[in-house]
Amino acid sequence: MIQEVADRYPHVKFLLGHACHGHWDAAVALARDFPNIYLELTAVFDDRGVLEKFVNEVGSDRLLFGTDLPWFDPHHALGVLANASITDEDRHNICHRNAERLLMPLAPEVIG
Repeated sequence: MIQEVADRYPHVKFLLGHACHGHWDAAVALARDFPNIYLELTAVFDDRGVLEKFVNEVGSDRLLFGTDLPWFDPHHALGVLANASITDEDRHNICHRNAERLLMPLAPEVIG
């Protein structure tokens, strides 16, 4: 179903919460096949190597940091991200650049 919607609306950005929790290969395939699909990473921090897999196979430019606060302690996710075998550039993309790029067009204009 996600494929049909992403294909039908190619100019709409879709953010898959929890990156299809547990279905990592499916998440990678979706993000690879559809440039308008982004993956939110809340659920990947408990599975070793998944973050690196996503960065290597999808690219860090479509991954977004998430914590599910208050249900999960963000310190664990930050620790995994800090110790992952990825570049600082990847970390910046995941932690803030991608969210800024996706959300800034939605922000109200500030008059000052």
